[in-house]
Amino acid sequence: MDKQQKQQMEALKAERIKLFRDQAAFRPTERVPHFCNAVTWKIFDAGESLPEALTDFKVMERCVRHFLDNYPVDGLMDTGIRNQFNVMEAFGSEGYYYYTDEAVGIKDHALCTIDTLMDYLEDEERYTWEQVLPAKFGEEWNQKTLEQWKAAFKEYLKYTYFIIHMGSVSGKEYGVPSLAPNNPAKGAIQFGIEELESNLLGIKDLSVSLRRHKALIKEFCDKWDEKHIDPMIEKVYLSDGPQDEKYCFDASMILLSHNILNPKQFDMFLWPSLQRMLDAYAYRGMSVRIFAEGSILRYAEKFNRYPKGTITFHLEQDDPFEFREAAPNCAIMGGLDTEMLSTATPEECIAHTKKLCDELGRQGGFILSEGKMLSYKNDAKADNLKAICDFVSNYKL
Repeated sequence: MDKQQKQQMEALKAERIKLFRDQAAFRPTERVPHFCNAVTWKIFDAGESLPEALTDFKVMERCVRHFLDNYPVDGLMDTGIRNQFNVMEAFGSEGYYYYTDEAVGIKDHALCTIDTLMDYLEDEERYTWEQVLPAKFGEEWNQKTLEQWKAAFKEYLKYTYFIIHMGSVSGKEYGVPSLAPNNPAKGAIQFGIEELESNLLGIKDLSVSLRRHKALIKEFCDKWDEKHIDPMIEKVYLSDGPQDEKYCFDASMILLSHNILNPKQFDMFLWPSLQRMLDAYAYRGMSVRIFAEGSILRYAEKFNRYPKGTITFHLEQDDPFEFREAAPNCAIMGGLDTEMLSTATPEECIAHTKKLCDELGRQGGFILSEGKMLSYKNDAKADNLKAICDFVSNYKL
């Protein structure tokens, strides 16, 4: 790229960041931005195979470039860095994650039992090395050779460099901004109850433990959040505030546990720390994107205590029009579901997108996005996604 092209891409990235920031803050914009939630679908669309793309950085880069060349999106959830298996394969193990010709999957697992939760919390690193990894890899754990360790570390470094490289490709060559910083001050937020569901106990054991061992779960969540969340909250209060020129949002978090929590459990295990975290961002005038997996509609009104511009909910299953009624202070990402993208006509997709832009985005507070990650081959028709991208990038509010 020559100097003029670089300047054009920098200007385009800045324009897109402003679009995201303004819509999140309920400021009217010339058009609605589109943050595309496409992950492994990009591989199929590029005509590549999943096994090759997930283990070959050159193939993955081709897939990402193919996507950005053909779909004029303003943001992209995954630049090819989400699913890479080189490290584990160099280590000679599959681990919990696996891939087939059609999908990436994860085996059902739990890192702890209810009896070992506090042992894990007391010394997470030691517990991982002494309990988690031997359980994960079985008898082969103690049989790993020095050469396997070196090979895995070498692949890990390659993966790290690839992450940096793809950030440069998307930002400098295509003017696509990053979603949010991934650092303890403003991102990578994992509350105790979320850690229990995602990693330590799993959905089934956590659901049972919420009833049989409520006091222990509460103790774990309080101590986990004191250890991991409180330092983040302190750093937010001490931060310089919004990062308007660098990222679409100042922080990004994922919530899943609300789907198995009843209202009393939500108030006991998640809301206290989540509320304090959001209070800190609101105090600093910062913008947070929350990806609400499943449905969070029944808790929507809780978030109206925050001023407009603080929270943008990325909705997976909730209807955006219904959510706007329930939480008018919260901006919305979403509106595009895989059923429509995979079965409707381009004309129907454009009509639906126009309705979203007109009714939710004209006064600000709306960012177009796919609810579920586009992961499977049939999650979207290429013609439908292309029609939506072309329309929203040119449609003036």
